Amino acid sequence: MTSFQHGTSKPDFPPTPDTSSLSTASPECKDASPSSPSTQWKTALDIISYTPKQCRYDPANPPRFSIWLNLLFAFAGAFTVANLYYNHPILHLLAEEFGISNERASLIPTLAQAGYASGLLFLCPLGDVFPRRLFVLALVLFTATVWLGLCLTNSFAIFCFLTFLTAVTTVTPQLMLPLVGDLAPPHRRATALSVVSSGLILGLLFARLLSGVVTEYTSWRNIYWLAFGLQYLIFALLWLFMPDYPSTNPDGINYFRILYSIFQIFITHPLLVQACLVGFCTSTTFTSFWTTLTFLLSAPPYEYSTVIIGLFALIGIASMFLGPVWSRFVTDRFIPLFSVILGLMVSLTGTCIGTYIGTFTVAGPVIQAFLLDFGIQTAMIANRSAIYGILPKARNRVNTAYMISAFCGQLTGTAVGNHIFAVGGWTSSGSTSVGFLALALLLCVARGPREKRWVGWSGGWQIRKAGDVARKGDEERGRAGADEEDAAESSQQVSSSDGRESNVKVEIDMTEVESSRETGAGKD
Repeated sequence: MTSFQHGTSKPDFPPTPDTSSLSTASPECKDASPSSPSTQWKTALDIISYTPKQCRYDPANPPRFSIWLNLLFAFAGAFTVANLYYNHPILHLLAEEFGISNERASLIPTLAQAGYASGLLFLCPLGDVFPRRLFVLALVLFTATVWLGLCLTNSFAIFCFLTFLTAVTTVTPQLMLPLVGDLAPPHRRATALSVVSSGLILGLLFARLLSGVVTEYTSWRNIYWLAFGLQYLIFALLWLFMPDYPSTNPDGINYFRILYSIFQIFITHPLLVQACLVGFCTSTTFTSFWTTLTFLLSAPPYEYSTVIIGLFALIGIASMFLGPVWSRFVTDRFIPLFSVILGLMVSLTGTCIGTYIGTFTVAGPVIQAFLLDFGIQTAMIANRSAIYGILPKARNRVNTAYMISAFCGQLTGTAVGNHIFAVGGWTSSGSTSVGFLALALLLCVARGPREKRWVGWSGGWQIRKAGDVARKGDEERGRAGADEEDAAESSQQVSSSDGRESNVKVEIDMTEVESSRETGAGKD
């Protein structure tokens, strides 16, 4: 029995064939060996698709998004996205292992990023069609199984192919984030998203640290074996605790229509366009800084070793822990645009400090690393919180549009940052980042949080969202916004203003009953 039988919608995957009817029509099937390949595949599919009782969807009692489930998603996201970054510190070891040049070894992270981009575009939109639990489990299991080839192969071509293939299916964190938007209550959505996003940053940092430390004392293959074990651990934990949730489009959508609808959604929702453009600018600044930072610190007057340069990534851990706190007390209480603007101002301040004093004191890059990471994380989480409210049934496609724009920003930041640094140095590349952040601020100022058009500030300047999101959250939960006395008073007013509202049932005392009867008799 699978969880599909417990939901309100029919399953989006083809149902398992009825084996009893098959055995009647084909007697030889009765004699099929339990160890035959078809039987083993069916058993494996039954195990993967089976949903433990505590995870099954009940429309009368939908799953509650607890802090433990939030941390599980953060853990799974951290050590899934880490798959993309294990190879970064050990490219020279991979070059030695496969007998190739360092330049050719750089093809490995390039293929990983290309595979990840392909997964964002071609797999993530399917989260709006398939139930997320089975879809995520299938991708994690596939990644873990194929990862075994990376641990064993001695062929550079095969290693590159498997790197690309596993990167395509490493997009499960981008499927979890829209699911968090579905499960978390609206007034806590930003905090929940911040916890998972912080896990992604932690995964990026830990991947490079673990890879560097493990390969310093043992074989480089051991970090891949460690990742192999972590993938199966993630699969087991998600299988045991990830709640089932029905498809947001149970009737299904044509795959090519899904891809085309991403473009349609993008051009018809000004809020999404604004968020994507801001995300492009911030991603450009982020990658430009971390790419050119190595060149700055490895040259005079610093001349730091690669180990010390790598430790600069630990500065991001501080911003990672501050992110959920900021989201809890600021982003969840105010309109998202307010947090985006504050985050951009923090990032701009840090970038200005690091750009213009970083050439003669290391305090500049340290301050910039902290403020830039914190500000960009704040802006990104607020943008996600805003865009997930656009189309609840298309959150994966909305997320795909946002992530593609951010990914394009990362590529632009790497290319532009390196080129400008080579021509004009640290100050020139940093000044370019200042320009991108200033442009992002202008995009935010050009359109207000309640504006329905592409440009303008209609709807007011109120920054608190108690009157907007809180009321929407009450409506989504089906809760009344007034207490018993207000409800009773309102019901009496409706009854007195319209005698036909006799179906309104309110508990009142006998004196009020008699009074209402007299009033009704007088009208007759």
